[in-house]
Amino acid sequence: MSVLDEDKKKLIVNEIEAWRRGKMLPEQYCDFLQNLYLDDLADKPKNMVGAAIQRINKATRKEWFLVFGLFVSICLIVLHFSVFPLLLQIAIVGLGTSGFVAGSAWWRERLPKRAYLLTLGGVLYLLASGVALLKLHGWTGGPGPLILTGICALVWIVCGIGLRIGLLHWAGWMAVVALYASLLWQHTSDPSRFEVQLYWLPASLLFSWLSWFAHAKFKSAGGVLFGTALVLWFMPELYSALLGIKGGFIIGEWIAKALLLSVILYRFRKKWMEWVV
Repeated sequence: MSVLDEDKKKLIVNEIEAWRRGKMLPEQYCDFLQNLYLDDLADKPKNMVGAAIQRINKATRKEWFLVFGLFVSICLIVLHFSVFPLLLQIAIVGLGTSGFVAGSAWWRERLPKRAYLLTLGGVLYLLASGVALLKLHGWTGGPGPLILTGICALVWIVCGIGLRIGLLHWAGWMAVVALYASLLWQHTSDPSRFEVQLYWLPASLLFSWLSWFAHAKFKSAGGVLFGTALVLWFMPELYSALLGIKGGFIIGEWIAKALLLSVILYRFRKKWMEWVV
């Protein structure tokens, strides 16, 4: 068999494996198709571990050096991160996060599970490295945590919209909610029940309107914004409970708002379901 035919066979076998991982065809169909192109059934990967071992076994010298160099570079960066200049530390955090995002975007259509894992890795990397920066430079007691929360929120929202990952998008808005709550706690003192409601309910109504406005162009964004609006609807009670503001009225307010929300959702169910589903 010529080298060209062998390369074509490998390409087809790898494509069938991609179909198997992506659940595009039933398992038995993938086995049947793969057996047509495998001369030796021992070459067939039994699972992900077997496929990984085969891939390592067939790796070229260039790939070995590339992986080894990448591993050594990561170790050196981790071990010497604290002695790097601040700008270099920020650049490393930004480049690392960008790498996770780029990988997730690359595998988004072909291997969604791998894309989600890379997205999760990017979220954890940005958060962990950001906290490490705050601790290294003694910024944990000042505005540092708020700035980190804002940066994480911005990155998660943009990446969630761009990669069409609703959970990441929603996590970004939850970070915004946490940032807003922190700012309220720092700049308000002993607010009344009416003031607490006024802090949050207009935002809930705003996100409800944004859910309707955005669902036509960004289908997944409609559900995310609607979910954020629901969280904001009950945030006054949660905010009051966390800070001990007028605790005796929290349960009554929560029940009344839950009943009101149930009536509104039932009354307009045919409209808001179009935004979310």
